[in-house]
Parts: sequence; C-alpha cells; structure tokens
Amino acid sequence: MQRVAAIDVLRALAIIGMVISGQMLWNAQLPSFMFHAQLPPPTFAFNPDVPGITWVDLVFPFFLFSMGAAMPLALRRREEKGAGLFQIIGSALHRFVWLAAFAIILGNTRMGLINSVEKWVAALATLGVWLLFFAMFVRVPNLDKTRNKWLNWGGLAALITTTMLYKPIFGIEMSLHKSDIIILILASMALFGTLLWWLTRSSLPMRIVLIGGIALLKMASSVEGSWCQWLWQQTPAVWLFRFEFLKYLCLVLSGTVAGDIIYRAIQSGNLNRRATDRRSALLTTTLVMLMATLIGIQMWGLFVREVGMDVLLSILVCGVTAVILNRLHTAEQPLLKALFVLGMVLLLIGLVAEPLEGGIKKDHATISYFFVTGGLASFVLVASLALELRFGIRFRALEACGANPMFAYTASGYLITPIATLTSLSVLIERFATLTPWCGFWRGVLFAILVIAVTYPFTRKNYYWKS
Repeated sequence: MQRVAAIDVLRALAIIGMVISGQMLWNAQLPSFMFHAQLPPPTFAFNPDVPGITWVDLVFPFFLFSMGAAMPLALRRREEKGAGLFQIIGSALHRFVWLAAFAIILGNTRMGLINSVEKWVAALATLGVWLLFFAMFVRVPNLDKTRNKWLNWGGLAALITTTMLYKPIFGIEMSLHKSDIIILILASMALFGTLLWWLTRSSLPMRIVLIGGIALLKMASSVEGSWCQWLWQQTPAVWLFRFEFLKYLCLVLSGTVAGDIIYRAIQSGNLNRRATDRRSALLTTTLVMLMATLIGIQMWGLFVREVGMDVLLSILVCGVTAVILNRLHTAEQPLLKALFVLGMVLLLIGLVAEPLEGGIKKDHATISYFFVTGGLASFVLVASLALELRFGIRFRALEACGANPMFAYTASGYLITPIATLTSLSVLIERFATLTPWCGFWRGVLFAILVIAVTYPFTRKNYYWKS
C-alpha cells in the first residue's frame, strides 16, 4: 500500500516543531506565545495554573495523532498478508520494547550530560552513539532480512554496552529512570494503540466509546480519593509505564479514525490526483485557507483567553467550510469532507470542555487539550491532502522527515550538534544566536533546516529507521 504523504507531513511538522522549540534560545524578551503556555517568560518557571496553548503545544499531539492515523494503513496491510492476533501482539510488544530501550538510552547518552572531558571527546562519543542507533534501527536496502535483524540486535547490544561504559569513562551513572519521556510515552501508545485498534477495527462505535471512556477516566482521576485516581497512579515499573500515559490514547485512537477514513479512500481509488478546473481549484484553495484560519483562531483565542469569541468564530468558519465542501464536486471530496467532520467534532468537543480543569493546558494536560489539538491535526490532513490531490503540491523534504521520524528525531542532538562542535561551527552559531532575541529563535530554525537536509537524502535512498 502506498505511503500517505499527508500523514508524513503532519508527523514532520511535529518533529520540526520539536527541533525548533528544543534548539531555540529561551530569551525573556521574546513574546510568550513562542514558548509553552505554562512556561511563560521572563522567568520560564512552570505554572500549571496558566491556561492556553501555543504553537509549541501542538508538537506532541500532532505526532500522536499521526501515529494513530498510520496504524490502520500499516496494520491492514499486515492483515491482508495473513497476520493474525498473535502476530500483531508480537510485533506490538517488539515495538514497545525497542522504543522503550531507545527512550532510556537517549536519556542516558545526551551530549549535554558529558561534562568531564573536552567537548570534542563528548562530540565523538555522541557521534558513535548515533552510529549505533543507525545500526539498531536501519532497514538496509537489498540486505537479507535475517542479516538486517542481526545488525539491529547487534546495534542494540552495543548501545546497552556503551551506555553502561559511560560510568567508568565519563562518570555518568546509568539509570533506568533517566529517559526521553516523549519516546517513552510513544512506546506505550504504539503498544496500546495497536491492540485497541485491532480489537475495534470492525466497530467504529466501540472505538468511540473507548475514547469517551478514557476521557472520562482521565477527568475522574482528579477526584481525590476516587478509584480512578488510584488507578491512574498505579505503575508496574515507574521507569517504564504509568497508567496515566493512557490519557494520550484520546489522541492516538482519534488518529486511527482518520487513518480508517484514508484507508477506505485508498481502497476506493480516491487518492489519485486528477485534472482540475477553475471552479474546483478556487474551492479547494478556499478550503485550505479555511483550515489554516481555524488553526489560527485557536492559536489566538485560546492563548489570549478570548474563548467565547473563539467558539463563535470557529462555528462560523466551520459552517462556511461545510458549504464549500458541499459545492466541491470532485473525486476526493468525500475523503476531505469525512476528515473535516472528524476534525470539527473533535474541535467542538474540546471547546465545550475548555472551561473544565481550569482551561485548556498542555501541562498538566486537560481533556480539552486532547480534543482541540486532535481537531487541528485533522485539519492539517485535510489541507495537505487537498493540495496534493487537486494541485499535485507535495512537500517532499518534509515528507522525508515524517517518513523517517526516528532518524530525524536524533539528527539534531546526536549528529548535527557533534559535527558542529568538531568543526567549530557551533561557535559561530552561538555568536549569531546571541545577537538579538529573535536570532535565538532563528538558531532553532537553522537546526530544523539542517535536520531536513540530512534526513532527506537517507530517506530518498530508502535507509529507513524502523522499530
């Protein structure tokens, strides 16, 4: 089955957002919408009582939604090849273990932890770890599957050994409790999202009930002394999994609904680009602009706390979008309409729930956060698919990052930063970044461009990293 470029674009936007927000300098003179809403300047002290979201707060939910959207496409393909429940469970457990190991190794081998030696030594060590990550995850074109598996297992074994050597060499104590929390959560979502989609693959109502049940459980967990709160606090191993991670299934399972919609469109042949006329071109362009407008309204209204105006404008724009879609008589219209309806429903649920839990927040995540951001992710899919199917517009460099996410995720800290250190390019970058407050932001953009630049050629040559 063909890759769906729109899902790769959505995933790439998340990765590039992670790179920019992680590499930009936190300057107190930058406007507060440049940072997580709960980490406002000038102090950047975490304040869980501050409601609102910013562009930075869209990064993680976009990734989770794209993960969910990709599941039906990949798992239907496996099902068509004869995979049954036990094969699906086995592959889901394998992916969970590998992603969890990835998260823990990332948490223990970051270049910033190595302070006992010269920077060039730390850079070489970090580059070495990246090469081992390459061996652990890469699928080498034209290499026998058995040999590729030996390469992957060898890479994992070498990474575990290397991580344990950080203590005698660099004085860094290895700990299972040090991990990359984003990847650790993704590991759990890959496992539970896969299993729950498989169980509900023939019953959308059952999946909707699951999403609603998880949302209610999340809200009820805030009630002191309740069994829901007790369950949420349980963990078989605090360094590996906590039951509260399950709240992110609201996004992942919502994403699987989008994936099922796209899968059905592929099966019906509605993802093939066709010639366009002026009327459909105008309507499609308007549709894309309306999707961007809906995203912009949320970024404005929820941040400046004009929630009432946000709701009114959102309803108005959704109504106009519905009219546009009903007048768009093209082959892909049913697909775009279904994805828009999904996004609209998620957004409106999120806006209705916005007053709960003190207003929308990423940290600590509120129920409105999951539904609002899920709706916005669906709108990105609508816009990307509309541009591709009607005009043939593709964002291939972005798609490469989305198609090879683990490669792109490690490229900034484990490849570009060490190389910049070894070549003294980092000195020039830091000088530039401190010229003005906005130069600190452009530092993040520069790293994002470099991530795209190194990921693109590897992806084009089919050197994918897979868990």
